[in-house]
Amino acid sequence: MANSGQVEWRPPAGVSLSVKALLLACLPWLAYQGYNHGLYHLISTNPAAQFTYFGIAVLYFAGSSPSRKECILAVAGGLALLILCPLDRPADFPGEALVRAGAFVGIAGLFAMCARAIVSRDRDSALDTLARSLIFVVLGIALGTMLGAASSARPYKYDHFLYAVDLRFGAAISFIAGRWMRASAAYGQLELVVYHSLPMAFAVLYAAHIRRAKQGPVDILNMMALNAVVGYGLYFLYPAAGPMYAFGSSFPFAAPHQGQFALQMVNLSAPPNAMPSLHMAGAILIWWNARHWRLGRFVAPIYMFLTALAALGLGEHYFLDLVVAFPYALAIQAMAAKSALRWPAMALGTAMTACWFLALLFAPAELSALPVWAMWGLAAISVACPVMVNARLLSELPSAAPQAAPRMQVAFADAPRAGGGA
Repeated sequence: MANSGQVEWRPPAGVSLSVKALLLACLPWLAYQGYNHGLYHLISTNPAAQFTYFGIAVLYFAGSSPSRKECILAVAGGLALLILCPLDRPADFPGEALVRAGAFVGIAGLFAMCARAIVSRDRDSALDTLARSLIFVVLGIALGTMLGAASSARPYKYDHFLYAVDLRFGAAISFIAGRWMRASAAYGQLELVVYHSLPMAFAVLYAAHIRRAKQGPVDILNMMALNAVVGYGLYFLYPAAGPMYAFGSSFPFAAPHQGQFALQMVNLSAPPNAMPSLHMAGAILIWWNARHWRLGRFVAPIYMFLTALAALGLGEHYFLDLVVAFPYALAIQAMAAKSALRWPAMALGTAMTACWFLALLFAPAELSALPVWAMWGLAAISVACPVMVNARLLSELPSAAPQAAPRMQVAFADAPRAGGGA
């Protein structure tokens, strides 16, 4: 709410015009720096980056209210970047050309939002969506830095311990899923797309929540940030890379049996991003928060199931990584929820996650000696309890009054006076 007795300071018109002209002049320089420092090359080589910037394109079109002319210019700019930065290798997955085109349109959309925020009077939606979109970029940079630091700080991994526990489920489930993927090229390509598409799936969910008439009961942006930062922090505590990296050419056709590997930490150069599976946790959070839309209620659980199969079949995760993702996701969901029940839900999710980590750290031999029925019982409890508690958490959340999404208020000399605040 605006303070009636407070005068909002505004820079002189000449200063405001000079600043906007300077910022506008910087846009070509930023485009050149993006090329010079490998951003466009990254989009041509990194599927996760491709889907991240494709997600930014979704946010640009769905959240910033661009004019038809601006949309045409953004698409044209993205296609121009696609032509200037051709793919000099075979495609990694079907439709990669389309995804790369969407990613370059996302970059063009960022520049379009910058330009509109500088020169247009209707700049609020552009600034709003620009800030939201840049969070995806900043998170990508920050998480890459954290993962690199975790790799350097924890070169020895717990993969053999996780695999030994996985065998107590009665089979090496990740090896089985890997053989399924190798048996069908089409299925394997589908799972590859699903696994890399998580950033765009989050962007679609966030764009859908932005466009809702009511504020959602869960802060989606906080939820995404917490999921990434807390999860990557746990990689320092319990580093593991995945069966593809721990067992090399043995994956997925020659699963080692108990006694064929030492129950000790192993030195692996791969990133330690297995426990818990943030891909699985992200897919769970998308499932839980897509319930407002009929299509989301149908598509989200299928996407979660395919993500689970992809995480296992690609050799990136052990089955236990996916199990622990459920209580971990409950803790993250509760942190971002607006309800009195958030504290009990957060405590339960945190306690269940902590119990698994403590058992893996201090009693791995005992855990890997449990009978099969006990392991499946613990896994069932670890999955069912968070699902039921989350359902209760969301049912207790109050309905929010219809209101527009909060917007960033930025005062320029020619901007109309804001009538309210967050």
